[in-house]
Amino acid sequence: MTDKAAAIHDLELGYQEFRGSLHNVEEDRYKETWLGEWNLSQLLAHMAGWFREMTPAFERVSRGERPTPEGADYSKSDEWNAGFAKNSKPGTAALKDFEEAYAGYLAAAKALPDNFYGQDPDSGKVRIGNRLLQASGIGHFAEHQPQLDAWIKAKGE
Repeated sequence: MTDKAAAIHDLELGYQEFRGSLHNVEEDRYKETWLGEWNLSQLLAHMAGWFREMTPAFERVSRGERPTPEGADYSKSDEWNAGFAKNSKPGTAALKDFEEAYAGYLAAAKALPDNFYGQDPDSGKVRIGNRLLQASGIGHFAEHQPQLDAWIKAKGE
């Protein structure tokens, strides 16, 4: 498993590719339904929502606490996703919100000490920093990038 620098690098690459794909998307296209029941604004709100949920997780972990806040159940991801999408901002305001949420998430990941990244040599388990980046960042970009690319390609942008 990668160390902190490599994990942050992978996160930033995923973000740059995803964000770069949105460069020429027109304002009115953000409300076009294309990903199941979601439009682009809702997809961005979904991703921003997870960035915002995981930002304090880095902070909790650095204090020696569990990443999940007391009473939160992330296993019900469909409910979380629906809530994030429901609160989406319209058009390019959704993109600005996404960018702001990502910036906070990235800063929190960078602030987490190096020893929370990589793989534990004794247990072989991937450390929490990598898991937090994979679930809501690196893996999330990898999940949605092909969908975004297909939508953009279908519209000829």
